[in-house]
Amino acid sequence: MSGGKGWWILVEAPVGIDSQWELSRVIPVDGGRDQAVAQAAELARKCDESGREVHDPEAYGRRVFRSGEADWLVEISHSYWSDYVKKSITSKSHVRISVAELEHQSEAPDAEPPAKGRLRRALGMS
Repeated sequence: MSGGKGWWILVEAPVGIDSQWELSRVIPVDGGRDQAVAQAAELARKCDESGREVHDPEAYGRRVFRSGEADWLVEISHSYWSDYVKKSITSKSHVRISVAELEHQSEAPDAEPPAKGRLRRALGMS
C-alpha cells in the first residue's frame, strides 16, 4: 500500500452504556477491492460482538444483513447460563462491517505547551 493508500475493512461496534457507535477496528487488506470484500464477508460470518474473528463461530447465533455492495450489519447473539435466574440468557449485539479505500491520511501534530503568561508565572506553573 504505497503512500498509506489502499483497501481497508472498517468495523464499527456500539460501546459504552449508551451504545454509541465507535470505529473499533481498522484492518488493512493486501490486495485490491475484491480481496477486501471477500475478507469482510468472511469476517461478518465469523466475528464476535467486538468485530474480532472467533475460533468457534458456531458458538454464536448471527444474522448477516448485506446493506450494500460492501457493507454488512451483523446481529450477533450469545447464550450463557445465569445462576441467578437459573436459566439460559441470550444477549444480542451488532457490528457494522464496511470496505473502504483510504483516500487521504495525515497525523495529528504534537501538542505544544501553552505559552508562559503572567498568571502562569505567578502561580509557579511552567
